[in-house]
This record gives sequence, C-alpha cells and structure tokens, in this order.
Amino acid sequence: MARPIAPTIFALLLVITVAGGGVCLGAEPKAKFVPQPFPLLPADQAWIATLDGSPSAGGVMDADRVYIPIQPEEIQALDRATGAKVWKRNIESARPPVLHDDVLFVAASDEIHALDPATGGQKWRTSFEKPMISPLVSSGEILVAVFDPGDVIAFAADDGRTVWTRALGAASRHAPVSDGTRLFFALDDSRIVALAVADGARAWELKLDGMLSQPSVARDRVFVGSTNNSLYALDNEKGRLAWRWRSGGDVVGESAGLKDRIYYASLDNVLRAVNRGSGNQQWIRQIATRPVLPPRTLGGEPDYEEIVVLVGVTSEIDAFVAKDGLPAGIYVPPSDLLGAPLIDPELKPYRVAMVVITRDGRAIGLRPTAMNLPEPANTPFTTELPGRRLERERVTR
Repeated sequence: MARPIAPTIFALLLVITVAGGGVCLGAEPKAKFVPQPFPLLPADQAWIATLDGSPSAGGVMDADRVYIPIQPEEIQALDRATGAKVWKRNIESARPPVLHDDVLFVAASDEIHALDPATGGQKWRTSFEKPMISPLVSSGEILVAVFDPGDVIAFAADDGRTVWTRALGAASRHAPVSDGTRLFFALDDSRIVALAVADGARAWELKLDGMLSQPSVARDRVFVGSTNNSLYALDNEKGRLAWRWRSGGDVVGESAGLKDRIYYASLDNVLRAVNRGSGNQQWIRQIATRPVLPPRTLGGEPDYEEIVVLVGVTSEIDAFVAKDGLPAGIYVPPSDLLGAPLIDPELKPYRVAMVVITRDGRAIGLRPTAMNLPEPANTPFTTELPGRRLERERVTR
C-alpha cells in the first residue's frame, strides 16, 4: 500500500504546479489588448454643404467649425457637425487659413487678418508690400511666410507686428516647417536653409539636387524629397546629410510616424516605409493612382495602430496600415478635391472626423463607419426560455 504524501511535500508540489501554469486559481488572465488600425475609413456621409462660390484654396478645421476661402473674396465658416453656414467675411484669399491659439489667420493679397473663429470678428490686421509666395504657417508665437523674391517675414501672432525679416536669396513654393527651435525652408534653387525661430538667424544651409518637395521634420531629422528621385535625410541641428534613398520617381512628400518610420510617396506610384535613423527600407506598396499630396500619418499607441493616408490624382483617398502597408480603407469623393482632406486626429463616436472640399463648390462631412456604434437589432426569441414550464390553471365556476 502506497504511503500518503506528507502535507509539506504536497504543498510544495501544488506551488510548483500553479507557478508552471498547470492549475489556474481564481479568475483567468485577461486577453492581451491588440490595437486595431486607426478606423478613419471607410466613412459615411454625414452632410453635404453647397458653398456660396467655388473655393479659392483648401480649408482648415477645428473642433466646432470648418473655414473655407471662397472666390472671389469671402471666408465662410460651416458648422462641423451639420454643415450649416455659421458666418462669412468679405476677405479675399488664395491660401488655406491658419488656426493657432483659438485665432483664425487669413492671408489676403496684401494683408493678414486675425479673426475670432466663433464669430468672424476682427482681432487685428497687418499689411505687407511684396506678394506672399508660400503658405502662411504658425510656429510658437509667430506667423511666418516667404515673400517675393525670397524674403522671410515673421509676424507676432498676438498683434501682427513684424518680429524679424531675413533674405533667403531664392524663392520657395513650400510652407516652412519647424522643430520648435529652427524653421526649415526648401528653396527653388535646391537649397535647404535653417533659420532660428527666435530671431531669424541663419543656422545652416545645404545645397541638394533637383527641385525640392515640401519638407518635414521628425525628431533629429529634416526630410525632403526631390525630382532627382531621391529622399534626403538631414541632421536638423547641423544640416549634415544623414542618408539618401533612391526611388523610381520624383518624391512627392513624406510623413513621420511614431514607430521610428518615415513614409514617402513617389511618382512611380509607390508608397515606401523606411527607418528614420538609417533609411533602411521597411516595406514597399504599389498604389493605384499617382500621388498628388504628401502622405499623412494618423493614429498611434495606445488606442490605435497608425495608418498612412494618401491622396491620388483622381482625388481618391487611400489609407494603409503603417506597420506593413496593407490597405486600410478608401474614399472616392463625388468630384475633384481642392486641397488636402481636413482630418481630426482624435476620433469620437458619431462625430464628423473628415471634411473634404471639392472644386465644384461643395464641402462634405464624413463620419467613420466604425465609430457609429450601431445597436444590434431586436430579434425574436428562437429558443425556449429557461425555467420550469407552468401548466395553465383551469378556472371553475
């Protein structure tokens, strides 16, 4: 007859079994959360608004309204939730407006207007003499643009006074970008120039090859594409070339992600992902239409996986999963787009997350279908309810 196991030995065996996963005491472990791709697309139309005229440039959007310049001289504000017209001002502009610190800035042909986004009321206005040749951008407490023939002017965002002026020596068609300390300009003579945000002092410049595209910044790198089929990565502090990647077509633009990747599109109808630090290629994806705007990266941990959004020559908007380049949705507008789609980087249920503006004078509000959270339909019981069946009582008189 086998001898019983001593209590101490039995307790030791039980601890070893539990630690090794043989026995699960209490609640089962929770399943690991796996984020899904940012669910911007597919999207349903929430509203469509007919504008008072053809748009003269792309728009801008905040939490409550959409602001669009209209030909020949009007700025129109629409309610973001419904598309209803909120206010309009007689200001002509061929540039997208800029939002900064709850102020709407509109660049006219010879003035910058600072408006109250809620009412369109004037806060201040300041004039300039030379034609503005690049989009107006904000960086900290200043507004910056390039003026013909290649002069940079920085305006104070609070009152419009001129803070500093610097000559670049060449024109620029692209909006400057900033890392918070420096402003980076891609010039028509193939130079990249870095100026200090504080006073416009020249930090560095570098001559590249080909016509340069819209630059972008990611941590310690400045990225710029070129018509010589190259993507350049520069050290943003010193301006030294970090690496160069050749593609099969002119580089349209690039976008930085959170996973230390850079995504760039080129005119060989290809979207690529490369490592930010080394330039090593992560993946490559053939796209259906020729890209016309730089890609944009949206989403990120902990809620969603990143996606890359790209607009093609047919105005088709495509989304790709950032980690592997797989398709993540598509939207085809009813007519050609003017400007980039306006996208909220924070999705909320039932809320308009994207607005597109068409050349024929319409604005369309779109809600991601995955965020509409439809309730399940009521269905009849198909199985017998639990419990004991009761016999019908017989009523006697």
